[in-house]
Amino acid sequence: MSGKQAEFPGRRPRSFLPGKFILILFFFFCLGRASSPRAAQEMSAEEVSRRLEARLKSITSLKAEFKQYYYSTGVQEPMTGQGQVFIRRPDRMRWEYNSPEKQIFLLKDRNFWLYFPEDKQLIKNAAESEVLESEVLGLLAGNFSLLERYRVEFNPFPSDRRNVYQLRLLPLEPGQFSYILLEIDRRSWLITKAVFFEPAGGKLEYHFSRITTGQKLPEELFQLQLPPDCEIIEAGAIKQAV
Repeated sequence: MSGKQAEFPGRRPRSFLPGKFILILFFFFCLGRASSPRAAQEMSAEEVSRRLEARLKSITSLKAEFKQYYYSTGVQEPMTGQGQVFIRRPDRMRWEYNSPEKQIFLLKDRNFWLYFPEDKQLIKNAAESEVLESEVLGLLAGNFSLLERYRVEFNPFPSDRRNVYQLRLLPLEPGQFSYILLEIDRRSWLITKAVFFEPAGGKLEYHFSRITTGQKLPEELFQLQLPPDCEIIEAGAIKQAV
């Protein structure tokens, strides 16, 4: 047994460093143009939030490629990861990391499954409701009302995309993140970038591309093919992992 600890989307990755790299969740921060003040005035920040929330809740399935960056305080180079994410509402999610190392994260039947193919190790944790509604997972799955959790305002930031809305979400109650920046495509009403700022100064970014919605995602996609000698670790309930 290699002594890994399960980490999940939304939690600071400890194994982005050389060696094991563990999951977290969503979007991008590139240089370029921000949305213009004129575009921002077409709708209020609250109206944009409501449209985004309605769009996320209307999606039955989503597939996308992602890149993930974690900037630790005092470290110049970010820890990175990339792969594909698959979401099937209401309760299926798969994050498949292709680099720097193969790892698979599943959310299924109110359980988190974290699989390390090279080590033939599976870690299983039960998921409490507060985990399912945490910032990262909750935003992706549309599990809660944005306006009930955050004060929202327009906040332009560097981007290589046009025709986007850019919001800052300020938590109404203290939580894991000081604030969140979201970039929303004005045509598809999907999140293309999310940046999560930690109180201690760390920053977690997710970049989405090649996003498709409404495709049939078979149940087999949310199952793991385990070798006979796979080590299975029952890690108990997770209450504040993400």
